[in-house]
Amino acid sequence: MSDITRVSLPEEFFDITSDLLLVQPEPQYLYAMMWKAAMGVNLAPPSSAGMPDRAVSGSGSAYSSAERDRLTISPPLMSGMITGKTNFSGLPGHMIRFNRPQFANTTYTEASRLIPVNTAISTQTINIGSEQVSLLLKRFGGPYDQTNSRVAPFGIDAFDAQMGVHDLVQGAGMHMKRDFDRFLDSVNVALLDLASVVVRPNGMNADNDATLAGQYPLDYETVSRAEKLADEASLPTFPDGYRVLVLHPQQLHELKGDDAYTKLSQFHPQYNALYPGYVASIGKLHILKSVTLVSVNNSSSVPVRRGHLICPGVLLGGMGRPPRVAYSTDDNYGESAKIVWLADLAFGLADNRFVLSVRSA
Repeated sequence: MSDITRVSLPEEFFDITSDLLLVQPEPQYLYAMMWKAAMGVNLAPPSSAGMPDRAVSGSGSAYSSAERDRLTISPPLMSGMITGKTNFSGLPGHMIRFNRPQFANTTYTEASRLIPVNTAISTQTINIGSEQVSLLLKRFGGPYDQTNSRVAPFGIDAFDAQMGVHDLVQGAGMHMKRDFDRFLDSVNVALLDLASVVVRPNGMNADNDATLAGQYPLDYETVSRAEKLADEASLPTFPDGYRVLVLHPQQLHELKGDDAYTKLSQFHPQYNALYPGYVASIGKLHILKSVTLVSVNNSSSVPVRRGHLICPGVLLGGMGRPPRVAYSTDDNYGESAKIVWLADLAFGLADNRFVLSVRSA
């Protein structure tokens, strides 16, 4: 005896793929949003792919945008992180140099500056000091082939693109835009990790001092000491008189366990519309949260999280040709479109003193 089932009569059954697109959890890419807002650029995903008159278009339900599950309000306060924004278009060369004064600290006592009667002032001249930072324009692209360690295109077949449940061109464009945003975020995180000053909880003098997870949690004293160091270094503040402290979610979790932080932190709901990831303010610091900050395992395999206390003007940014989608001429007579994103961009630190690395383990 045999029942009529899917197994016994497979010809009567088939599967359906819904056009409902499920959510894929994604971080905000806070520094990518900052960079794009400051430079006034974005990567526009393609509506079709391929050379003119040979373009491949998709059919099916619309794919969502790369920002569907992210907060996309531009953060005006964070935009001030970039100074020396430069448009390389039309300029000769790939490098621009920026000068800043270098002040000499000499003797400032009353006695040292007194010029007694009948004393000749020296005619021997002295010089003024200057520092210089360079910004180099480079060509970047994506997506990235992890297997072969190189930039490589997405390929879209013209025949199959007409039969997908979702628009495959839109799908490739969404993945491309996400790749671009993650690249921007990663580059800026790496630059800010080059801070000249590292602040750790008391007792933790080096990353390798932590031998157990949770041994040196972030606390209010560490945050307050970082703010003090910024004040003592005469580092600038944003227009509202605050600086920005960007923390990893684990660091924020540790900080919330400190009674001093609980008593002294303030929450300003109006900032939610201005600062993506805004958590609270403490002292003269606005606290933001980013999951894309770096955690590095030390010699004892304990993850050390790296937050950033940021002052305005810490970064340099430049652009030649803006971000764009480019198409390969190798398209098999228009039947196979290959697409990459390309951009001529420049990234740099204006001054590594303008960011403090706030670490905890």
